[in-house]
Amino acid sequence: MEILAFLIIGGVWAAFLLPGFFAGQKSASMSSTRTFARNNDLLASVALQSTEAVTAAAGARRRRRRAVALLGTGALGSLAAAVLTGSTIWLGVTILFDVLLAGFITALLQAKVDRFKPVASVVPIDTATPAPVPNVDVMSTVRIVAG
Repeated sequence: MEILAFLIIGGVWAAFLLPGFFAGQKSASMSSTRTFARNNDLLASVALQSTEAVTAAAGARRRRRRAVALLGTGALGSLAAAVLTGSTIWLGVTILFDVLLAGFITALLQAKVDRFKPVASVVPIDTATPAPVPNVDVMSTVRIVAG
């Protein structure tokens, strides 16, 4: 019962404090600079891509957000159920959701790193003409000098 009262008090405080915090963040000059840069990058990417590619990217982004939201909600919901019921089964479900969420985020970050990785240039090797063999005079005797 104390946990429920604590969660209600925390929720009320969050309802009063978080809107002011986020409004202050939006009005910051750094935020507006970031927004301008993000919008400028979006316009540049739209100019270089076809509408099908932009639509496909937006759909993929929407599916990724939905998957993260679903896994996060499952993790929080199962954690709340584990705390309220005291069940170890719900705790196991929470751990499963946590592992799935961590794996999904790791895969997303790895895909992002791979996308920006520089691609090595391929240099074609001409195998039709053999390489010239240099003329080297081979000495007939080898002299070893030891000191």
